[in-house]
This record gives sequence, structure tokens and C-alpha cells, in this order.
Amino acid sequence: MELAAKGAVTELPVYDEHRGGFAALTGRRVLIYWPHGLGDFVHLAYVLPLLEPSNEYFLTRFGDDFVHLYDTAAIAHPIYSGERRIGAGSPPHFGVNFKKIRNRVERLTIPEPLRSRIESARIDTVLYTDYPEKTGRVAYPFHTKARYIIGKLVAPERLAQFDLSQPLQPGIPFTAPDASRRLVEDRLRAAVEPGDRLYLISPGGHTQLDKIWPEASVAEFARLVRARDARARVVVIDERTSDAIGREPGLAPTTADLFAGLDVPFAHLLTTLIRASHAYAGVSSGPLHCAIAIGGRPTAGIWLAHWPEYYDEPSEAVHLVGPNVYRKKLDQRIGAYTKKQAPALRYRIVPFRERMPAAADVLDALDSA
Repeated sequence: MELAAKGAVTELPVYDEHRGGFAALTGRRVLIYWPHGLGDFVHLAYVLPLLEPSNEYFLTRFGDDFVHLYDTAAIAHPIYSGERRIGAGSPPHFGVNFKKIRNRVERLTIPEPLRSRIESARIDTVLYTDYPEKTGRVAYPFHTKARYIIGKLVAPERLAQFDLSQPLQPGIPFTAPDASRRLVEDRLRAAVEPGDRLYLISPGGHTQLDKIWPEASVAEFARLVRARDARARVVVIDERTSDAIGREPGLAPTTADLFAGLDVPFAHLLTTLIRASHAYAGVSSGPLHCAIAIGGRPTAGIWLAHWPEYYDEPSEAVHLVGPNVYRKKLDQRIGAYTKKQAPALRYRIVPFRERMPAAADVLDALDSA
């Protein structure tokens, strides 16, 4: 199918996850327009291996920092918008309203340089989904965000080839290109010397204030870690700085402090830090999802507003779950009973009673992971 364009307007067929049309496509060059958060970019890595293999997949959004997560991936080719910060473009989302997608040719208004890059890639189809969040309202095996969308985007006969009673595996390596990796590692040596053990903590959530771990708790976590292990170093993955963290020099510097002025995409910074770390703890946001997908180190999730079973695939991580989650009975929704149907999908969940987990609880969870 030829890409027809007049000025900035491009006509292409646009599909979503509804009406079953996308699952039937073969031999296409598909642009996955994915205007979602970092965690959703991580979860897309579990979806891609199940999609129709005769198609070639490309990936973009306005916000290249997240698209760069796929720089070393073979399964989907990143296409950059030229905008590092997260946004929707102008007009928003190419002028397409995802609520009105009907799996037909649409008129898309695509700004440069993205339009030229899409044309050079010979894109002939666009997939644009709002990536619905069902939060446990769908039964196993489609109980997570990624699994639900797989059930909508993959043809039933192909889906039957996969054992969904086993954890899905990501289709990308979650590594940074060598040039970025070396820049991050060189800067990191200023805070973490050879032989030191790096503890990463991500206390912030970009989408919900009720899933932020307080800065005073982060500072207490850093003090406990340093008191127990003189060679331990704590780094906070967060754009905020605060007096609570910074009262003791060097107690828990933030990534904004350590890597100020370093021109590398956030995805490169994050994956390099995770791979350099001894242990990882964080609230349920994109950095934690990335750490779980990478694996290989003690990891503790802090779940203040969500039930972990509806998001990540099972791993060796320990998930601390707060009373607000149980108060909303998220653990009792239909999607929470996978362990009875698929033992391989069991999670390691530790409830805590207070509104926030204590720093000692988080450190204990890392010890048990």
C-alpha cells in the first residue's frame, strides 16, 4: 500500500484493539503509535513477541526518552519524533481520536521530522490503542494489561500456540547502546566506587500522587542501608530533591543530581543503572516495571494503590502491598485468582498494615528476595 501525502496530511489505515481487524493483518509495515507511560513501554515488550510475525513493527510517540528503551531491540524499530519530553504533538495524536478509530483509512497530520521518518520506513499501517487498564476485571489468562491487549491483537489460532500458564517473556534486551552506557557508567563512578554496592530506590509515581513513597522514608531507608553496610550506596531515581534526603551529604543523591548535564535518554540512564545495581526498590511506576523485567537482583515493589498481579509477569521480586489496596478489595477481583489456575504465575506478596511501609520493611523485603 502506497503512502499518500499532501503537505503534512498523510492517509493511512489506522487500527486499534477493537473489532478484530488488526489480528488478521499480515505482511504489513506497522507503526505502533504508543502515547503511554514508561511502564507501558516496558509491558509492550511482552506483547510484541506474540504479534503476527510476518509484519514488521516500528514504534513511536511524542517523547523520545521512552522510545529509546527500544534502541537495542530487533523486534520493533524505534522512530523518533524529535521531542525528548512527553507530549501529544500538534494536533494531538496526529489528529486521530482513539475513541473513533474504525480500522479504516484516516487522515493523519504528522509533524516533521516524524513524518519524513515514517515515510522513509515505508509505513503502511498504524496501530493506535489507548491500552485499556482493566485492573483485575478480566479473568486469567488475560488478567494483566499486557495479556488483555494480547487477547485483542493476536489471532486466536496464533494465540493457541503459546502457553499462557507460564510467565510471558520480554522481547527486548533492556540495554543501552554502548556510547550511552559508557557515559552513565563513567559518571556513576563519582558516587559508587569499585566494590561498593548500589541500591536504587524509585519513590515517585508520575501518574498518581497516592503511590509516592515519602521522602522521609527514603532518607530513613538510606540510613538503614548505610548503617548495615558501609560499602553500600543509595541513589534515588527521581527528579525531585528535598531537604529530607539531603540533610546528610551524600546520603542518597538523586539521578537529577548525579547526572545533571549528561545528554543521554532517560531510558538509557535507567537500564544502565539497574544493571549496575546490587538491589532495587520502588513504587509501582515505570522504573520498577523495568527492574522487574530485567531481573537478576533483589527487587522489592511498593504497591500503595494497585494490586501487582494485574501488571507485571511473576518474577523473584517481593511485592509489599498496602492496606488501601485491600480496602478497595483489588485482591478479590476475578483477575486475582491466577495462582489457583496457573501455579507458575504465583506472586510473592507481603502485606503491611500502616499507610506506608517502613524503611525497615522494604529492606527486609530485599533481604528475602
